[in-house]
Amino acid sequence: MIFLYKAKDKEGILKQGEIESADQHIAVSTLRKRGLVVIEVKAKSQGGMFFLSKFFNRVSFGDLVTTTRQLATMVGAGLNLSDSMDILEEQQTNKKFKEALGEISRDIKGGLALHQALAKHEDIFPPLYINLVKSGEASGKLDTVLLKMADSLEKDRNFKARIKGAMIYPVLVISMMIIVIFIMMIFVVPKLTDFFGQANLDLPLPTKILISASSFMASYWWLIILLIIISVILLKRWAKTTEGHLAMNNFILHIPIVGRITINVTLTNFSRTFSLLIGAGIPLLDAIKIVQDVTTNAIFKKSLVVTYSGVERGLTLSSELIAMPIYPRLVGQMVRVGEETGKMDEIFSRLAEYYESESDNLVKNLTSAIEPLVLIVLGIGVAFLVLSIILPIYQLTTSF
Repeated sequence: MIFLYKAKDKEGILKQGEIESADQHIAVSTLRKRGLVVIEVKAKSQGGMFFLSKFFNRVSFGDLVTTTRQLATMVGAGLNLSDSMDILEEQQTNKKFKEALGEISRDIKGGLALHQALAKHEDIFPPLYINLVKSGEASGKLDTVLLKMADSLEKDRNFKARIKGAMIYPVLVISMMIIVIFIMMIFVVPKLTDFFGQANLDLPLPTKILISASSFMASYWWLIILLIIISVILLKRWAKTTEGHLAMNNFILHIPIVGRITINVTLTNFSRTFSLLIGAGIPLLDAIKIVQDVTTNAIFKKSLVVTYSGVERGLTLSSELIAMPIYPRLVGQMVRVGEETGKMDEIFSRLAEYYESESDNLVKNLTSAIEPLVLIVLGIGVAFLVLSIILPIYQLTTSF
């Protein structure tokens, strides 16, 4: 990013200009290192094209996985980090990622550790990634940690792709159904209303309901769309508050099937992350803190705050997990086995595989359940529509 700054030098002379930096904090630090007293630093407005370039130049999950695996291979082959980064920079086609890799290479040559260089680019490398690299550097097993991380990231990517892929069909069908209903109510039914009005009939109740609904939608379609947009915006804003986020997550967890899928997906990510961290030699308390930071579900995040406090007081992780209703008893029991055998990373890896399989099955069951449900709703809708149209026509034909 480019920042505009105002600062004074040692002689008190005002200096103004631009500085390129990853964020505002680093920009201020750089200016201070130059011997300047910072007065103001703000991001330079770059118009709509900045947002377009930000969208098209974003670093994909696939880029991160591929780069991690390549880096692990080069480090394992004995290549030093700065040369490895130079090679990765040369191969990279994404402009943003290429610039970041170049900066990381320069920082390493300047004496920073890899995790410190990565920490300057938190928009690309998540906290989990940085902490694992830090652990790998400390233990002297950076190549092993990177390979495990690449495997874990690939599994995570494939898992998310399967979940999203399974949900495409029901979402598409429901969306098309809503669009068809909207078109019918606004464009088709009003023409039938004119016809029935000219026939001067005493319309049956289903037809009156259909005509009333159609008239309202045809007259106030803009208001309906506006209300939907406002409702979505207000709901999103509320969901960003602590109370709203907690309430929304709690509501989702209590939706039949969807709640179970959410819990299983969260437990899959939870277990896989713990397996990586424990396997990399990160202390348990630090691992809990990192998992807490990367967990998106507010209910699970809150439970990990309590878990951290309990483990800090000397309690076992398994006893804390067993005491919380949100975690299936299997999780606590398996973790207890891991604590007793000293194979916590293996146990969490097995838990991740188990809940990943459970999530796949639940999503398949959900799609299987949605298909007949959608057909039933469509059937009822079509039957009501046909009945509303046929009954007045039948009255009209029998009146002659």
